[in-house]
Amino acid sequence: MLASTEPFAQVDALINLGVSQLLANATASWKGGKPVGVVFNRTPLEGFLTDAATAERHTVAMPVADAPGIPEGSTGLLVGGQPCQVTGPVVQDASGWAVFPIVFLN
Repeated sequence: MLASTEPFAQVDALINLGVSQLLANATASWKGGKPVGVVFNRTPLEGFLTDAATAERHTVAMPVADAPGIPEGSTGLLVGGQPCQVTGPVVQDASGWAVFPIVFLN
């Protein structure tokens, strides 16, 4: 018989809430919903023509439950009040969080 994971669900939810509140460095909202804390990251792109152009990769880490049904290619996410497009797959891990790439639309 398999052990129940129910007791851990509450602990997981508490940890996710703590991460969203304490470690978040940006806010995001999905399709006009309430703003939630997210972890926003900028990483310089390395490779061809790095001396001629500056480019950055932007990623967002957030609980998928705060953006139900968010797919790759969607434009309903606002990060820091700015509209963006999700440019990669949104695959949640065991904790319910996902890290995915975005581009700002303006």
